[in-house]
Amino acid sequence: MTTDAPTRAAGRRATRRRRLARLATLGAIVGVVLGVGTITTLTVFPEQSEQLYGAVQRDVGQFRNDVLHELPAVELGASGGTSELDRCDHTFTEMLSYETDGVPPVWAAHNNCGGDVVLPWEIGQQVEVAHDGTTELYVVVDIRVTPKTWATTDDLIGITGDFALQSCFYGENRMRFVGLARAADAAA
Repeated sequence: MTTDAPTRAAGRRATRRRRLARLATLGAIVGVVLGVGTITTLTVFPEQSEQLYGAVQRDVGQFRNDVLHELPAVELGASGGTSELDRCDHTFTEMLSYETDGVPPVWAAHNNCGGDVVLPWEIGQQVEVAHDGTTELYVVVDIRVTPKTWATTDDLIGITGDFALQSCFYGENRMRFVGLARAADAAA
């Protein structure tokens, strides 16, 4: 009886190792299939993938606002043009090319560089804005949506607020401009 016990124990260990090896192999196959499927989807349907990603980002931002009661926060960075915007440092760049009579200063950020925070905002949304070492509370007072192509600064004339934040929608030919005013001024 003593000789059979070690043999049975060794057999059980071998069976257990085979099962674990099969499970690990199955997990690896599922991982590879999911990876290939994801890469294929991103390659074949880039606009739809970008829109889906944008919808998830927007919904997460809305959840943080509505459920967690977190105020969105943005930081205003450098002034300049496309090269400053393309730094992608998660600040909004003052776009000097937007300077036009009747248009407040416009600060922009790429959607994938923190600019997507503006996409779910509606009129009345409160926002913390950091600039030059101070943070102030602002409120959304105006919203404009324009095409990314063939739009001009004339499309922004009359937008209200002390300044506007701008970012693009994911996978769409549209931009969103959000006019912000100091919360104390907007309440008055």
